[in-house]
Amino acid sequence: MKKTYLLFYIFIAVLSTVNLNAQANVQSTGISIQGIARDENNSALANIDQLGLQFKIFYLNASNTEVDILNQSANVKTDNFGVFSYVMTIDKSLFTAISNSQAYLKVTQGSTVFSNEKLQAVPYAIQAQNGVPSGTIMAYIGATAPEGWLLCNGAVFNDNPYNAQLKSLLGSTTTPNLNGMFLRGTGTAGTGQSGPALKSVQQDEIKSHLHGINLTTNEWGQHAHTTAFANDDYNGVGGGSTGLEDDTSQAANRTLATNATGEHSHTVVGNTATNGATETRPINYGVNYIIKI
Repeated sequence: MKKTYLLFYIFIAVLSTVNLNAQANVQSTGISIQGIARDENNSALANIDQLGLQFKIFYLNASNTEVDILNQSANVKTDNFGVFSYVMTIDKSLFTAISNSQAYLKVTQGSTVFSNEKLQAVPYAIQAQNGVPSGTIMAYIGATAPEGWLLCNGAVFNDNPYNAQLKSLLGSTTTPNLNGMFLRGTGTAGTGQSGPALKSVQQDEIKSHLHGINLTTNEWGQHAHTTAFANDDYNGVGGGSTGLEDDTSQAANRTLATNATGEHSHTVVGNTATNGATETRPINYGVNYIIKI
């Protein structure tokens, strides 16, 4: 039985989209493989109706073992020159796996390996499905993260080559927990406001301020109080038994001074009424934050 040798030309094509103007809505992508089938004498295998081939896209794990991403079998047909074509359809669920790992394309016939080549560049149509780099955080109104994204809820994600870029950025395999949080730019602004350090949490605070309430009374110096009497028998001349009749021979008014006190002030101690909620916040709208794998 003659061996078959193949020369491959790889092309990338977007096969179907929901919206032609939005790459983010691409549902499937195809790798179009074109090759020339030749035997051991380098002669073209022309006009073969069914040439059985196995097409596989895979990556190598830490143990250098092949991990399949996509595996397809097909019977291809060659023309008068031995040229054949085949399109590997790639579902959107595999976009992240291919774009985030060093993928290989292998073509075999039984135990014979015709081609086993590293994809030198991630196919653009696959790489561009989401249009954003790994580690990007976005607001999202869905309850479940879309393909290629994870919820920012503090969950642990798989430690595999697909997620290597995100793991490198985060320094762990745990997504940031942004439940109940706002996002803020890191560093210090020109106006003096300072945000949190990168990938850290800044606790809630209220800026130092005063309440315009004056609770201090006036302070008076040493003083005395005077009491005046209009009717008296102060000089002991005349008057009845009560001593409160007019003394016509002396001045009508007499005074009696009370004891003087020293300087003093009055202090008022108390608190304003408690009012408000458990946090200080602006008006807001609830979303889920998601992070790009």
